[in-house]
Amino acid sequence: MELFSILLSSFITLISPINTVGDIVVEDAIRSRLEKVEQLDVRIDNAPSHQITQGKLQRVRIASRGVQLTSDLRVSTLELDIDQIDVNLQALLQKKPEVAPDLFRKPLQAGVRLVLTEDDINQALQSPKVTARISELLERFLQRLPGAGKQDYELLSTQVQFLEENRLAIQLQFQGTDTEEEQLNIKLETGVEVENRKNLKLIKPLVSINETKIPPLLVAGLKAMVKDFTNLGKLDDSGILVRLLKLEINSNELELANFVRVDESTASTLVNRYTK
Repeated sequence: MELFSILLSSFITLISPINTVGDIVVEDAIRSRLEKVEQLDVRIDNAPSHQITQGKLQRVRIASRGVQLTSDLRVSTLELDIDQIDVNLQALLQKKPEVAPDLFRKPLQAGVRLVLTEDDINQALQSPKVTARISELLERFLQRLPGAGKQDYELLSTQVQFLEENRLAIQLQFQGTDTEEEQLNIKLETGVEVENRKNLKLIKPLVSINETKIPPLLVAGLKAMVKDFTNLGKLDDSGILVRLLKLEINSNELELANFVRVDESTASTLVNRYTK
């Protein structure tokens, strides 16, 4: 949701002080909030001027290439189609924390298309936050292995390779924290598909640890953990609805198409966080 916060804060900054919102003006505002972007095009279907002064924008379409959202997160292609933005200008101009829930008068909805390369994915996997989440997931899995005991493991490296027909290969290297000699090399090759538009499902996964294939029961356990780990339905209660509409992987890139809906209160909180 960091991307949505950046975009919305760009629009919010522009709506209140002027009577018209131009494509170039919004484009410049978005650029100023990104670490880097190679190509960025913005198209706004303007509402009548009296609606703009009331805090309303009609459809906003954004097409970008080479977007560096943070030092760890790059997106090769990012396209958004955002429905009407309706902002309470009075609440915005007061700029008080207590008015945050009233900043937006309508939920925000958008279609999002992402294209990621292997380099994009592998760069993101080096992020401390991502590393911590992977370590948490794999730690639970490793504790189920025969002979693993209560040994703690530190994730040393992660490498992803895209294959054909919606398959990918992942290599992970763990180091036991109790002894420098205890090392685990995990290799996973699997197909991936969207299930119920909410989570990812592993298809015919092949898993080995230190070149030894793991038993089917543990593979089933891994599939269940990945399904739970990627469950976007967990966001629903926080006011954010994300649904996966498309997932395609080939040897060159991974493409995702999503639908995102953020309720008024949550959108207001996200924007206030970025505009303080």
